Amino acid sequence: MALYCIGDVHGCYAELKKLLKLIDFNAQKDELLFTGDLVGRGPNPLEVVKLVMSLGDRAHVVLGNHDLNFISIALGLKKAKKRDSLDSLLANKELDNILNWFLNQPLMYIHPQAPICLVHAGISPQWDIPLAYKCAQEVEAVLKNREEAINFLKNMYSDKPNLWSEELTGLDRWRYITNAFTRIRFCYPDLSLEFNQKSTPSDGLKECLYPWFELRTTPFDSHNRATIVFGHWAALSGECSCPYAKNLDTGCVWGRTLTSWCFDTDSIYSVPSSVNAQQ
Repeated sequence: MALYCIGDVHGCYAELKKLLKLIDFNAQKDELLFTGDLVGRGPNPLEVVKLVMSLGDRAHVVLGNHDLNFISIALGLKKAKKRDSLDSLLANKELDNILNWFLNQPLMYIHPQAPICLVHAGISPQWDIPLAYKCAQEVEAVLKNREEAINFLKNMYSDKPNLWSEELTGLDRWRYITNAFTRIRFCYPDLSLEFNQKSTPSDGLKECLYPWFELRTTPFDSHNRATIVFGHWAALSGECSCPYAKNLDTGCVWGRTLTSWCFDTDSIYSVPSSVNAQQ
């Protein structure tokens, strides 16, 4: 039995199949954790989603920003753009089942046995792990209620508020939580979130911006010793300066690689992308 974490797939079905073959994945005994953004930009989102759904409890997924974009489009709250590459999903006769499946995926997954905390983009440096989990559950409950989900998603797209406070309520609170889990890369020294810079940490430093994982100062208790596994930040190319955080987004949809980390052996596996980098 082995536990594998896989970076952002973005509809790259051929690469996912090759990666599963490379790691010799056995659905009867192995387990997969996906960092989110199963869909968006890549050529075969329907095939990716069907494969992951077919694995049942052998696969766990957290929601990414592109997954939320798909949800918003499927609910009729916004129009799909050509570059979203979601046509096969949106036209599928099982769209409502697929949508329900996405709406029931978490923002944060803590493995019950292995010390792994799975998120898409990261965790607010103002949160410890228990508070992050509590916040994730708040928004997950909203998304599981169609009426509440629609109201929230209509108002989700904003960069504010970008500083956490327990006094935040309603849409402002849910928006901060969602942005922290699905969009975070850099923060200012006061721990407020910044969403425009997408480059490398060295480029961010020129603007006095710091990666979220470098600003986490919360004490490490036994629960906080979990490795935070995340994707989203393709410019990192899988490199992360902190021992308790592991980045797995290696830019498959941009023509680079799709990557998996085996928790049991601490091994990295990658397959090259066949996707046109201009996709």
